Amino acid sequence: MTQDSKPQSRGRAMFLRIFGPHYGTELCAQIDEDRTGFNQVLMEQISPIVWEMDKVELPTKLLAVIAVFTALNREDISFFVRAALHHGVTREQIEEVIMLAGLESGFPAATAARRRMEQAISAHENMMYQIEGPART
Repeated sequence: MTQDSKPQSRGRAMFLRIFGPHYGTELCAQIDEDRTGFNQVLMEQISPIVWEMDKVELPTKLLAVIAVFTALNREDISFFVRAALHHGVTREQIEEVIMLAGLESGFPAATAARRRMEQAISAHENMMYQIEGPART
């Protein structure tokens, strides 16, 4: 193992843990396509330090990020909605956090976040359908 491959595998392991094996692999491939190296530094060196802290459970961290991205009106929220779904966070819990963030930061941001949430849930459900087939009831 080279010195460079250790952080890379740590970053990949972190992405797979947060975003799940299917979506995490897709995101890692997108980062691999970045030829500037900027995203590799974030993924391999900075992100693991923060995301591997263990005082707060991962679903709670994801809800916190969703709240922040709602308040900032950032499109990146969709990545973390999908990660939250992977970790068992419900649509209702995500909506509640978006409403709370909207109350405190402004409802136009919350409206945009809710729209992005719906798109992310749809993308997640489509991915799971591709992997698992139709849900059995």
